[in-house]
Formats: sequence, structure tokens, C-alpha cells
Amino acid sequence: MNRFYVDKGDIHGGRVRITGEDVRHITRVLRLKTGDPVTVCDGHSTDYDGVIEKLGKGEVKVKLGGAVPTGTEANIGITLYQAVAKGTRMEFIIQKGTELGIVRFVPVITSRTIVRMDNDRDAKKKVDRWQRIAMEAAKQSCRGRIPVVEPPTDFASAVLDMQKNHLALLPHTAEREKSIASIPGEKGDYKSIGMMIGPEGGFDGDEIEMAQRYGIHIISMGPRILRTETAGIVMTAVLMYRFGDLGGL
Repeated sequence: MNRFYVDKGDIHGGRVRITGEDVRHITRVLRLKTGDPVTVCDGHSTDYDGVIEKLGKGEVKVKLGGAVPTGTEANIGITLYQAVAKGTRMEFIIQKGTELGIVRFVPVITSRTIVRMDNDRDAKKKVDRWQRIAMEAAKQSCRGRIPVVEPPTDFASAVLDMQKNHLALLPHTAEREKSIASIPGEKGDYKSIGMMIGPEGGFDGDEIEMAQRYGIHIISMGPRILRTETAGIVMTAVLMYRFGDLGGL
């Protein structure tokens, strides 16, 4: 079944208008017609059976039927605070993180981050592209919501934001004693988890000290050094297995 996202606020009287790039996909690529069935997701974990009612210029009107829970969202909300990676690595991180169930991405500029944003316009352009990648990955993996990609922020602001989570983690190669396995708790114990992944050159000492002062748990991911685009994906999978739904219900 062809599935499309809409804004929940655009659903009125059992009908909704699909706009934007999806219109071209419906009419030019899929070549759907009036009367064809579609599935509509409101971005809040509810799917609707729908039937195309009218194909117009710049919009597709859909009549909605029964509503059912999407059933694909985890019972924990993981936020990835990712030091901006160079090249296409950031895109890979967002795509795979979305597939695994991350609900929010916060790009972070650390002291050793190689990628720099020239200005606000450049930053917005990158974030817009990352958000599109998150949306496409959400479609592919049948997510019930599209993860949010926040504007880039500095390390100190990211650490403060991490404190809003029930559990905040930062893996560091210098840590040798505290492992992921040492994190206390069982499935359902944490409603929100924040994790910070460093850049290609890692975190500097001052950043680690700041994170510790603010109660962020510094942990080890094992004896091997993982690339920045690998670490967040591996850690998400481990956390989803321990505290989420990746290990089965």
C-alpha cells in the first residue's frame, strides 16, 4: 500500500489534502488515479485507510476511512547528539538512525568538528537536506513519526539539553571501566535517552570534564575505536535491544 505523511492539523471532516513533492510522486511516478487506495499517516503514530477523491494541480484530496495505531514506534525516545560528520557521513547517520527508531537528531559543533557552517543560510540548507533524508527513511521503514533534525548547536548547549533526558550517555575511548552493560535498568525503565557521539577526532579533555560535571555518563563501547558514523548506529541498536523493542516484545 502506498503510504504518505500529512500534518495532523490538516485532517478535517474525514478528509485531507496531500501537497508538496508527494503530489508529483502520486501523479507522475505511481500514476495513481481517483478511487485508488492509499495509506495516510498523521505523523503521530496513527495510520488511516484512504481513497483518492480528487487529483488537482498541486494537491491530492483523500477521503479517510478507519484509523489504526501505526505500531512501529519504540517505547523509548532516543535523541542522538551527533558531532557534525564530514561528507555524506551525516546523511548516513540520519538515515540509519531513523530506521532504528531515533526520534530526534541534534547536530553538534565540537572543538574538533571538521565541518563548519559558513553562515545561518548554509546551516539551514544542510538541516533542510538532513530533514528530507529523515522523512524518506521514515517512509521506507514505516515509522509512525518523522524524526526532527534540530539546527546545529555548540557542545555546551547540547550538554544542557541532554539533561532533559531520563538517561544521558557519552561514549569515550579513554573510558575503560564503565561499559554499556553496566548501565542499570531494564526494558521500560527509561522514557527518553540522549547520547552524544564525537567527531572524527574525538572529544577534547575539557568537553569530557564538562559532560561529567553535568551528570552525563561517560561509557566505553569496547576495545576497538569506532568511526563516528558507526558509533551512534551501534549504540542505538544496543539501547533499543536493552530498553526498547528491537529485542522483541
